[in-house]
Amino acid sequence: MATRRTLRYITIIVLSLIWIMPLVAIFIFSFAPNQDILRMELLPTRVTLENYNTVLTTSMRGVSIPKSLINSAVIVVIHVIGILILDTPAAYALARVKFFGREVIFALILLTMMMPGHIVLMSLYELMASMSLINTLPGIFLPGLPRVIGIFLLRQFFREIPDELEDAARIDGAGDWQIFLRIMVPLAGPALATLTIITVLYSWNNFLWPLVVINSPEMMTAPIAMAYLDSGTNPTQNYADLLAAAFVTTMPVIVFFFAAQGRIIQGISPSAGIK
Repeated sequence: MATRRTLRYITIIVLSLIWIMPLVAIFIFSFAPNQDILRMELLPTRVTLENYNTVLTTSMRGVSIPKSLINSAVIVVIHVIGILILDTPAAYALARVKFFGREVIFALILLTMMMPGHIVLMSLYELMASMSLINTLPGIFLPGLPRVIGIFLLRQFFREIPDELEDAARIDGAGDWQIFLRIMVPLAGPALATLTIITVLYSWNNFLWPLVVINSPEMMTAPIAMAYLDSGTNPTQNYADLLAAAFVTTMPVIVFFFAAQGRIIQGISPSAGIK
């Protein structure tokens, strides 16, 4: 038993090192002169902050990394707020309110999860173009509202809440909205936190749709900005600057994930919010 546990820990450590080594290499050589990278040095010959100064204070190929970070942050905040506002009542209605065709509607909603996203890209683009939203932040975040995964996750959570809580609230004279806002939403806190984490990770890393709808450097999100900077074939490209930009654009979501990962496991448990 002890041997099996030791092997498990060794496997986890090895896999963790394999995962984290590229990030460590990016971090180390983001402080190195570009010549060290071109010479493929194992370690930097000297440490410099010039790369980060370039990334944070100047535009590279017309792209401002701080501006792209702000664009991504704005989209993330709007997605989180919008998805929580839209998904929560929809999930509650599909879980707790009895009406004709409820299961059929839920099945149709789930079917959209099986549809590859690129199938509707042209239709979404034409819709955004008809609303004059091409190359705008609303053109990026509006198609992401609401999210089916949020409705599914919250519906499963709401279904696990005992009916006795709702019945007791009705006996005390609470109406539908009072039950929803004062009882169901607080109990769904772990699931809402999980949905928030999933939304942040999805929104920050979203690449395909922003790539389609954005056509100017000043409106680019962080992933699009990095892809744009790395798309050239300039032989004098400063790879140290690229590594610094990659680290700056990656760290916010990594730090957020590690800070909030415990909430994911807690939120997946159906009874997590019920004490």
